[in-house]
Amino acid sequence: MATNENDGQCALVTGASGGLGEALARVLAANKFNLVLLARRRDKLQDLANELSAAHGVRTTIAPADLGEPGAAQAVFQAVNDAGTQVDLLVNNAGLLVEGQFNALDLDKQLQLLQVNIVAMTAMTHLFLAPMLARKRGRILNVASVASFMPVPNLAVYAASKAYVRSFSDALSQELGGSGVTVTTLCPGVTATDMVKGTELGKMPSMMIMDAKTVAEEGYRACMAGKPVHVAGLANELAVQWIKYQPSWLVRAVGGLLNQGREK
Repeated sequence: MATNENDGQCALVTGASGGLGEALARVLAANKFNLVLLARRRDKLQDLANELSAAHGVRTTIAPADLGEPGAAQAVFQAVNDAGTQVDLLVNNAGLLVEGQFNALDLDKQLQLLQVNIVAMTAMTHLFLAPMLARKRGRILNVASVASFMPVPNLAVYAASKAYVRSFSDALSQELGGSGVTVTTLCPGVTATDMVKGTELGKMPSMMIMDAKTVAEEGYRACMAGKPVHVAGLANELAVQWIKYQPSWLVRAVGGLLNQGREK
């Protein structure tokens, strides 16, 4: 249910043109956040911005940008500042996934993944955090993954990048204690988005795949509560708790078995 407590506040959502980013934008608009929508696809961003403005009476602007390009985060920050927009909630959702054996995958694609998942996310956080600290108020929601809790063969670079997101965000959450700024890490499992279509992840049993709206709603609630880490879905939370208390050799073995199961 929409409330009025967020009237006048603005959220910037990266990767907002589809999947979890679009779902997060919809949840934020329903809760009366004005929006800055960032992604590469200008047409899809504009259509979504128009729809959310009409449906919820919020102000929406678009920021077409490719976070895979060096310097993109700095350009976005400058453009937002030049427009006089104050970002109260930053959602670092944009991410890339490449699947396959590390040595067989194109190197440039894997380096671009690191640029988006790690470098751009870190830059966006650093740039938008400074004004939040000056105001002594703000929220940051960084999207990691259940894959961040274990090594995942055939998703080696992706899982490692999400481990960075989780570790970085968790540490930052502690650094910012008492500052008025909170950092929440959202860790979804496999989610029904275009990113996983056509991959082995998308072939998992439907009971193990969450819908983007549910994940977004859980992430929003966790962020507004200032929760440091939230694993979406009870089954995923139970799996993560199991992983935490197992020896590393067993976690690696389970990751290998799961990978073999996907390949069959």
